[in-house]
Amino acid sequence: MTAVSDPPSATVVLDGEIDIATSPAIRRFLLAAISGGDVHLAVDMSSVTFIDASGIGVLVAAANRARQAGGGLSLLAPSRQVRRLLDVLHLDAILPAAQRLGGPFVAGSAA
Repeated sequence: MTAVSDPPSATVVLDGEIDIATSPAIRRFLLAAISGGDVHLAVDMSSVTFIDASGIGVLVAAANRARQAGGGLSLLAPSRQVRRLLDVLHLDAILPAAQRLGGPFVAGSAA
């Protein structure tokens, strides 16, 4: 996990597997970023190779917390595996895609 913070926004890069073993650390990381004032999060998922239900739960919880704080959470370039699971679970509205347009991330636009 890495983050580039520019309050009130941050870009968080996740990679590898997001599962029951890694989810607690990711949850702490994301919630700490939101508590620290980064309420607009773009989470780069392009290098995520696997995600399970615990990983989806972490993303949904962080998205809800960010919304409560007046911001939001968007996924940047989710991998094919991540997109497939999000499609099956119909989570597009809760975890929208984002893209970079030569500058800051644009939440809710097609990746």
